Amino acid sequence: MHKTLVALSFILLLTSCGHELDKGREFTLEKVSYSKLDGWEDDNIRQALPAMLRSCARPTADYKEFCAGLKKNQNASGSKIRSYIEKSLTPYKVISKGKDKGKITGYYEAELNGTRTKTHAGQVPVYGAPKGYRQGQKLASRKKIESTSNYAPIVAWADDPVELFVMQIQGSGVMTTPSGEEIQLGYAGSNGHTFKSLGQIMKENGVRPAGGYSMPAMKKWLQQNPSKGRKLMAQNPRYIFFKENKEGPYGSAGVVLTPKRSVAVDKKFIPMHTPMFLEVRDPDGAKLNRLVMAQDVGNAITGPIRADFFWGHGSDAFHKAGRMNSNGRYYLLLPK
Repeated sequence: MHKTLVALSFILLLTSCGHELDKGREFTLEKVSYSKLDGWEDDNIRQALPAMLRSCARPTADYKEFCAGLKKNQNASGSKIRSYIEKSLTPYKVISKGKDKGKITGYYEAELNGTRTKTHAGQVPVYGAPKGYRQGQKLASRKKIESTSNYAPIVAWADDPVELFVMQIQGSGVMTTPSGEEIQLGYAGSNGHTFKSLGQIMKENGVRPAGGYSMPAMKKWLQQNPSKGRKLMAQNPRYIFFKENKEGPYGSAGVVLTPKRSVAVDKKFIPMHTPMFLEVRDPDGAKLNRLVMAQDVGNAITGPIRADFFWGHGSDAFHKAGRMNSNGRYYLLLPK
């Protein structure tokens, strides 16, 4: 059994034996009924099916029986699939230190322009992992990497250094060439340095973009102030390497992410491929209550109640993800 599920099972054992939840613990679970999930009956379950089936292609031992049944029911109506989930899985509200809400942000698949080979001045390299790279090793800082020619194998060339920087924050992207070719770029590793957010860097340097510290506003400021922008971007020492994928984007769980149905979580608390029901509001205040799958992680996504909602790609995804900073809760749907 997955080591995180062992811990979850122990918590469930205490709960089922009648022990009161210790509200001071960092991570506890509270069993609830589906009627307590706001919007459960209104959610279009069939829209969540692709994400669930992708995780079921590599299920943990705990979900093998559930996944086998889900595959048999994949052509059924949404109501029948919902009924199958209710019979097979039990919802548990996640509580951390007495609170059932935490920070829910958004991310998206970045879009940028570029070429496979350098065609003009001003382009910047999209590096692949250095030769002999090992996951977790600490390499040169961003500033050193960007000032070194041919630091690592070059996967492609980006037209705009700001677009490349944004793709490194998001972890994946689609590069469009002048001929219309789309190059799918996915995470291949990092230099091992600690991530420092662009918003924090700007605040420390007394920079306040028009529109605040949302990603769209900060990106616009960087592009309008290229010289100052390069100096600010260099203050984030973390650097991301990329590889070309045939499809994507892939999450760290090894499956292709599904727009508006995949989330990044802290896998120290939430195992990959766990079904979850999310209760939160989008940046415009609309309810975003739906079934999602834990299929990714993020350097800044830490804690029991902390998630990054994947919006997909395109202009709408960029503006939604870049402004999302909400307070929400979620429930784990665990096998009965």
